[in-house]
This record gives sequence, structure tokens and C-alpha cells, in this order.
Amino acid sequence: MSDGSQTETSTLVVSARSGDKEAFTVLVNRYQEGIYAYILGRCRDPEKAQEVVQDAFITAYTTLEKLEKEGSFRSWVIGIALNLLRRRKKEIANIDLLAGAEDGREGGLEGMANVETLMAVRGAIDELPENYRTALHMHYFDKQRGRAIGRELGVSEGAVHMILLRARKALAEKLKAFAPGDD
Repeated sequence: MSDGSQTETSTLVVSARSGDKEAFTVLVNRYQEGIYAYILGRCRDPEKAQEVVQDAFITAYTTLEKLEKEGSFRSWVIGIALNLLRRRKKEIANIDLLAGAEDGREGGLEGMANVETLMAVRGAIDELPENYRTALHMHYFDKQRGRAIGRELGVSEGAVHMILLRARKALAEKLKAFAPGDD
């Protein structure tokens, strides 16, 4: 990580867990800009991205004891933010789908099939272990290489390749039901 070592991050997380609010403030200041950029790239709405990131840090603060690897604070908060963003998109998609069905726009079965497939993919990714989700997001969305992903996950570059391979296989297995031609 260029903006702080995993050891420094781990130390700050341990301090924050012990009630040191200043340590958590340092974590927020260190990572909020990068996480905001990451979420903005997903939703293309600066106001929504800011809201999601703020909510993600609030959630992280209140659930800090659930973080398994202190050094992967950044990827953990990104995961929280992505889950918050997905929930909001799902709520909006459900509202749009209902409105489309009511006024005859694309909605109905075709729209439902697209939403259903998208929800299945998101659901399948959400079911993957945290290290698989993080590796997939960093590789495919952030265009990161093995070494950077390894630093984030705390593993070697070789291990990253195995994690990506296993993550792809696990995702493919979960999505078999949606493969074309299975009817």
C-alpha cells in the first residue's frame, strides 16, 4: 500500500478497537479519498458515492470487532461500501422495474430477466469469501496486478494467482444455473 503499511494500519485498527477515536480518524483520513474514488467509479454519482462512503465508515466504526485481518481495513471498508451501494441500487432497480411494468416501458419479463441475472451475479459474488471478492474486484475493476493484490490481502503474488483461479471457479459454479443453453 502506498498510503500506509499494513503494520501501521493494523496498529491503528487495534487502537481504534480499544476506544481510540483519534486512531479511527487517522484511518478515515488515510483511506476515505481512495474509497470514495473507487465507489464513484461504480455509481458515477458524486453525492451518492459520498453518502455511501460516509455510511461505510460509520458501519466500519460500529462493527470494527468483525474485521478479521486488521491489515486489510481498506478492502474491508470497500466491501462494506459496495454492499451498501448494491442495496441502494437494488432498491432503485425494484422501484424502476415496478414503474416500468405499470407504464409499459421495458420492464415486464424481459426487464425482470436482466435484473434477475444481475442480482444472481451480485449475490454469487457476495457469497464468495472476502479474499476472493477483494481479489476479483481489485483485478477486474481496479486493474491491479498480483503484487498489489497480494499486499492488500497479505499474501504472496503466487498465492494471488491461486486465489483468482479459485474465485473464478467458485463464481462459475455458483452461476451454472444462468448459463445459456441449460433449458
